[in-house]
Amino acid sequence: MLLAFRLALALLTLLPVAPHGAKEEDFRRSTAFFPLVGYLLGLPLALLAPLPLPEGLWGALALGLLLGLTGFLHLDGLLDAADALLGTRTREERLRILKDPHLGAFAFGVGGVYLLFLWQALALVRDPLFLLLFPGFARFLPLPLLHRYPLLGPGMAGLIRGGPLLLPALLALPFPLLYPLPALLALLAAWGVARLALLRLGGLNGDVLGAGIALAELSALLSYALWRSLSG
Repeated sequence: MLLAFRLALALLTLLPVAPHGAKEEDFRRSTAFFPLVGYLLGLPLALLAPLPLPEGLWGALALGLLLGLTGFLHLDGLLDAADALLGTRTREERLRILKDPHLGAFAFGVGGVYLLFLWQALALVRDPLFLLLFPGFARFLPLPLLHRYPLLGPGMAGLIRGGPLLLPALLALPFPLLYPLPALLALLAAWGVARLALLRLGGLNGDVLGAGIALAELSALLSYALWRSLSG
């Protein structure tokens, strides 16, 4: 259990805790703890939310923590996926672009808009419980997609495919129970990215899953921020 948890931390954060000698089965088991790792990412946001900071400064601090603690992993996936999935290209061109480490116009455009919306959404959200829970739910969402859709190749997504679903679903359950609308929109965002990748690439990979996590978090935050603004 500890080995699987350390692997989940190593896969989803910048913490250098990857154990030596991990086997394929250990990678699959690590997915059981993906929501728990998300809660650890949300914990500093929840603890710092009550600080009497201006909205803009709080949003920048929260954005830096959320992205920085992951090593910008999911943002990188979003940028790569944007270049590959958007625009008018053949499937072969899209697959080539997905492997290209250089960033194109779609990556810069999508990345800039994403960061602006994420900063603004975080600036408006000060609910500690929401901030604690939403990263955990977002990191559960790729797991059922991995079970349902084909992969583009082995890679890291192939290593974690086939892991448990029941335990991470139970760990992620508090968020949809407490915040059903943000949870639904987060689910639709992750599913939409996966469907687009299936149509235009023929399958999923780690970049697509990372993009789904990034957009799921943004969708949850935006919907919650708008709801609080309208109801307030």
